[in-house]
Amino acid sequence: MRLRSMAGGPGALLLGFLPVLAVSGVSPPPLNVEAVCAGSTPGQVSGLMVESYNPATGEMALAYDPACAATDHHLEYGPLADVATLGYSGQECGLGVSGTVASFQPGPGSYFFLMVGSDGTGQEGSYGTMRIGGAAMERPADPSQFSCAFTQNLAAACDAPPPAITLAITAFRPQTEFYGVPFQRTAVPAAQRISPGVGVRVNGDDDDINGVQDRDQVDVAGENDLVEVSLSVDPPCVNGADYILSRTDPSLRVWADAGKQTPLLADNDQITLTFTGSSMSIWVESVGTGSGDLELSAQAAGGGLLASDLAHFFSFTSAVIALGGEGQVPADPPLEPSNHGTFQMAIQLYNMGFDVHMYDEDVVTADGSGAAYDEVVSAVHDREVVNVAIFGYSHGGGSTNDLATRLNANRGAIGAFAIDYTAYVDGIDNKSDIDISTEMALPPSTLYHANYYENPGCGLFALCGGPVAGADINLNVTATPWGGALTHFTVDDAPEVTSAILNQVLTMVPR
Repeated sequence: MRLRSMAGGPGALLLGFLPVLAVSGVSPPPLNVEAVCAGSTPGQVSGLMVESYNPATGEMALAYDPACAATDHHLEYGPLADVATLGYSGQECGLGVSGTVASFQPGPGSYFFLMVGSDGTGQEGSYGTMRIGGAAMERPADPSQFSCAFTQNLAAACDAPPPAITLAITAFRPQTEFYGVPFQRTAVPAAQRISPGVGVRVNGDDDDINGVQDRDQVDVAGENDLVEVSLSVDPPCVNGADYILSRTDPSLRVWADAGKQTPLLADNDQITLTFTGSSMSIWVESVGTGSGDLELSAQAAGGGLLASDLAHFFSFTSAVIALGGEGQVPADPPLEPSNHGTFQMAIQLYNMGFDVHMYDEDVVTADGSGAAYDEVVSAVHDREVVNVAIFGYSHGGGSTNDLATRLNANRGAIGAFAIDYTAYVDGIDNKSDIDISTEMALPPSTLYHANYYENPGCGLFALCGGPVAGADINLNVTATPWGGALTHFTVDDAPEVTSAILNQVLTMVPR
């Protein structure tokens, strides 16, 4: 036997030998529960029917449409004689969200009953509406809570206007060389998220060394070219709203993890996200040069934008190499905060959105080979980089020349690129750890070379730089009003030197 409401509105009596009170919702229709994040306030049940009734036992089977966002339901019931005042006499709790109740038996006699959605942890939703004097009013909640206690919350009912929503996209700088080493995990400031935007390396290298470019495969062991992005929503759960992530350029792909196991945006340009809390992390990959936007938006179920936030992403076309002096260890922050000016500049450029790699100068051997050379070769050959900048202090200046020399000599095998900028700060040749010769060679094919040095006179244990023929800038700081007291061990920390190099990189090297 299947009994339906014959009166046609919320809360109408079901006609038949067993009076039943049904609760149904009002427009708009309820959301799919899977599209609503955990913790939202349950709305109204949109339908209740008696599927079968056994007159010998009084047992009946019920069917209902689950309330939007509900994670549980319970039945409220009372004697039919008290239906006008909704005199509840009992509850049947923990009925789940299946849409069916296999067996319900309120006891002998005639009863009214209705289904109420809940979050399963203490909050219940609407009991539906009834008409008094022609006006729709909320039915009162059960004040007794016989079997299980609930607090009613109607603030986010399905048919209520959504609350104010705040969305935020926080992007992070690239992983270099590992995440947090040597650069700290660093968020892109909000003022830079649109201009210049968030830099991403084109993922054409082979981090898992399997002969396949990483952009052409999933599940990449050792992957380090994706950038982390945190998506935040407040509140995390809003009835009547969907959270949408969309992109404007298919060269941007989005993954749920840093190792490319679970795609979010691959062949699709948007996805509806489910938040189980106030934030989630995603990972952005670039598979080709270009730029595009990622937008997080909250959209009403019936259409219309409720809130949004945007971040711009671009593919790096340059690589910047910073080489310290003898005994200096690349670290963020520098191991000696008032020293290690090369690494201080590297950190500042990293925070300005450049793809920076800082190294101990000895990773560059006398013939220019080593980790820094391999990084530039990979950038040009695999990541579509066409601009290179190199600067170094002391032995790092000598290594700058050695690296540029090898890169220039092997152009045919590496690919097309320009060495846009090089700089020495008191450059010393680096053929060995005890080399004290002044580095005076111009790095081959550099488009701009800056040379800052102190030279009060060189001799045994008095290291100093010197002029470089063909350099665009040759500045002996000893002859300036601000640099007369600088030594080999302090010249790389002088703000006049570091600020000049930073400004030159910003002017001459595209990101």
